[in-house]
Amino acid sequence: MKSFIKIFLVSITITLSTTSCVSSYVARNDGYLTTEALLAHRTNYSKSSIEAESKNFNENSSAVFEEETSEKSYSQEAYKLIGEAKTYLGTPYRYGGTTRSGIDCSSFVQHAFNALNISLPRTSILQSNEGKIVKKDQLKKGDLIFFAQSPKSRISHVGIVERVEPDGEIYFIHASSSKGVTISSLEGEYWKKRYRTAKRILESNNNLDNIETQNIHSDLAKVSS
Repeated sequence: MKSFIKIFLVSITITLSTTSCVSSYVARNDGYLTTEALLAHRTNYSKSSIEAESKNFNENSSAVFEEETSEKSYSQEAYKLIGEAKTYLGTPYRYGGTTRSGIDCSSFVQHAFNALNISLPRTSILQSNEGKIVKKDQLKKGDLIFFAQSPKSRISHVGIVERVEPDGEIYFIHASSSKGVTISSLEGEYWKKRYRTAKRILESNNNLDNIETQNIHSDLAKVSS
């Protein structure tokens, strides 16, 4: 009797174990993942996430660096330009004049840019065709601003943005027919109503940008590897 009971219990145990194994097998074949598969999936997901985040970091860092480098290069050129222009302060105005003994507005601008090895046309109207248009609220040091006596008349005067105050007020250096080379505010009533357009001549030093950008890309690659 006892032997029969033992055999009966052993049979039940084997049956339950077999059912469990079959259920586990079916579950896995129905789309469930084993512990090993889950761990492998998590490892692959984490690796992919890290690689994606690293790529985004590299791209964003490069974009920021290029923008900062470009701005720094532009600022250096602008300061050099204004520094040269200020050496003419007090120079008397002379229509058609091209020297420090007497100079007109377009020749003054031409000479200032020559110090940066940038050639501009001789007259203000031709200078207004150079560079790219800049909105008034986006003016920066070194930009050219142009004036005309009336909305329908042609460009007749040019100056260089000397600085932009935190409140947005714009000052420019130019050869005034009444004061010679001087610095004026664009908010002045006379200039405010005669303002017509602005152009940006200065551009970033592309060679410097390319070299420093390549260096940062190399450094970022080392960090992410």
